[in-house]
Amino acid sequence: MAIADRTLHRFKLPVAVLVAAALMLCALGLSEWMKPRRVVAEELSPIAMPTLLPEQFGDWRVNRSGPAVIFDPTVEATLKQVYSQTLNATYTNSKGQSMMLALAYGKNQNSWNTAAHRPEFCYRAQGFVVNERGKGRLELNGHGIEVIRLAADRGGLHEPITYWVTLHDSAATPGLSRKLQQIRYGLQGMIVDGFLVRISSFGADEAEQFNLQQEFMRDLERAMSPEQRPRLFGRS
Repeated sequence: MAIADRTLHRFKLPVAVLVAAALMLCALGLSEWMKPRRVVAEELSPIAMPTLLPEQFGDWRVNRSGPAVIFDPTVEATLKQVYSQTLNATYTNSKGQSMMLALAYGKNQNSWNTAAHRPEFCYRAQGFVVNERGKGRLELNGHGIEVIRLAADRGGLHEPITYWVTLHDSAATPGLSRKLQQIRYGLQGMIVDGFLVRISSFGADEAEQFNLQQEFMRDLERAMSPEQRPRLFGRS
């Protein structure tokens, strides 16, 4: 009997190990319970890219023969994995000024692998020299959103660029802002959709181009339906 007691004692696990194992099991169960399952895109009106943008608004009209919108051809495989739909359009106003708008829509913006990527990386992959201008603020109709601004150069053309991302109906910028939004929606059990919105134009005067881009986006926001507007510009 004494030998059996000694054998049992030899294999007795320390209390700390048992507690740690129990905590790990609880953590696994909690993480599974809190895993987002509500696919928000399935509760909203479906995104139909060909009809999402108006053909004309304000002083802007779609220009079928305008400058080609560059949209990351060097990462085509990644685009197919990340985005459900993409749309490129060029608009021209009565003064002959052009705006190139690129949209990319993804049904799942909760993780790093499925979230919208950063255009500056793709511009560089295509041979552009990209100068990052940092964060800016786009003043829209009754509200403003944070944006990222860049300037790309290739072949003698200077292209100021503005972009941001949305998660559900919240506008954000890549980095901490987007990560906090992902966490917020994830804790609510939501798998959210979202857009990458990018606009660019050609011109050496960056301040002038960024102002023109802001005017363009104000006009576009006004022209969109109240239902679709927050999905590109966030809620005011």
